[in-house]
Amino acid sequence: MKLSLTDVEILRFRAIKHVRLEGLGMVTLITGRNNTGKSSVLEALRLLSSYAAPSVINSILRFREEDSGEMEDAARPIDADGLFQASSLFLGFPPFSPKIEPIEITGKNGQSSIRLQIGAGWFSDLREPDGSRRLVPQEQELFGESETTPAMVIEGSSGRRIMPLELLRRSSYRNRLVRSELIDEPSFPCMFVSPYGGERTATLGALWDKIALSDREKDVVEALQIIDPEISAVSMVGGESTRQIRTAIVRASDKVRPVPLRSYGDGLNRLFGIVLSLVNAKDGLLLIDEFENGMHHSIQTDTWRAVFKLSRKLGIQVVATSHSWDAIEAFQKAASENVEEAVLIRLSRKGEDIIPTTFRKDELSIATRDGIEVR
Repeated sequence: MKLSLTDVEILRFRAIKHVRLEGLGMVTLITGRNNTGKSSVLEALRLLSSYAAPSVINSILRFREEDSGEMEDAARPIDADGLFQASSLFLGFPPFSPKIEPIEITGKNGQSSIRLQIGAGWFSDLREPDGSRRLVPQEQELFGESETTPAMVIEGSSGRRIMPLELLRRSSYRNRLVRSELIDEPSFPCMFVSPYGGERTATLGALWDKIALSDREKDVVEALQIIDPEISAVSMVGGESTRQIRTAIVRASDKVRPVPLRSYGDGLNRLFGIVLSLVNAKDGLLLIDEFENGMHHSIQTDTWRAVFKLSRKLGIQVVATSHSWDAIEAFQKAASENVEEAVLIRLSRKGEDIIPTTFRKDELSIATRDGIEVR
């Protein structure tokens, strides 16, 4: 398998002033105490893989409740700072200014690399003949705030994109057409499983549709059998109307009829979310935040085994986080049974600095055996 990323460097993102993670494996587990930046690393990888697409930024802000919320009045004008919900992504929560020190995220794979920089600036509208808008850099002091548009400036390995802050306002997201100089396509496929990703199986309907009636259905069923060997099939039903939600159902030999997946408890739903995201990340990257959430320690080793198996089969690089010793021990046990490279990275904080310590497969075995603190 050719890894998507071997090294990642992050500067000025959230509370991360600077961190460099080197030697990522096919499956990498990031551990550490609270506030060491584990989840922020995954967010940075999501931004890098999507070239900071508006949908990804909105998803990140919404998950942390950093967006303006549903109660916002669309007709109410908002100044630049009021629109700058993404301030929380920048080191120190700065007010809007073109002088903000930009976020920089770089990923390397051998000799090649991909780069993302996110800054800010003022722009004015230029209407194109087709009705789209081109945003031209301006000095806000010369034109006045009412005549200029505050925007995030996104620069990547392939070009530059201007994202008006208004695109991050719920009431106007997707409502305005802006010509981009940067093709809005991911540099590699990336799927994200949140700490609570298995709570609503209805949200997984789109992922199920992509693999329905394919060989990957079997991979999903085999993973669910880790918890209940009686399960023989899974599907998604509902959604025929806009008011009807989709529901995951399973067929099991000990049940007289199909039953909702939710009736099996949090563990199976968490596993369903992880595996369904995994099979949709073919030849790309899967990010799992707080891997152990909802899963009893007794099934975590088998779950890691499934992750290793499918990542190898489908060419997927996996980066997960955890602060659970059970998850770390389960990861080490599954890693010892696989020839692929498995890496554990512990993040620790010393003042403003985040210090990564890397344990490879053999070192991880010694660390867990001797009870070395890896959390």
